[in-house]
Amino acid sequence: MWKNAGVKAGEPSLPFLMTGYDRKSVTLSSDKTVDITLQVNTDLAGWHTYKTIRVPAGKTVTHTFPEGYSAHWIRAISNKDCTATVWMKYE
Repeated sequence: MWKNAGVKAGEPSLPFLMTGYDRKSVTLSSDKTVDITLQVNTDLAGWHTYKTIRVPAGKTVTHTFPEGYSAHWIRAISNKDCTATVWMKYE
């Protein structure tokens, strides 16, 4: 999704494929304290908020999705301009 990217507040990342993996997690980091909203497309009928995660400046936050959770696509939206990384891990 984002890798040390210049992010504009309210502009979503490109969608990232999320289907077909058993275990999924995401790590988030930013140069500023931000709230990053993860939106998912579960039914190909639009985007839905999955969770908003507070990311403290200079820290890395990891979220593990519940076992069996599935969506077709995921994207991220920051509430502030920042430089951020939102990185999916699949197993």
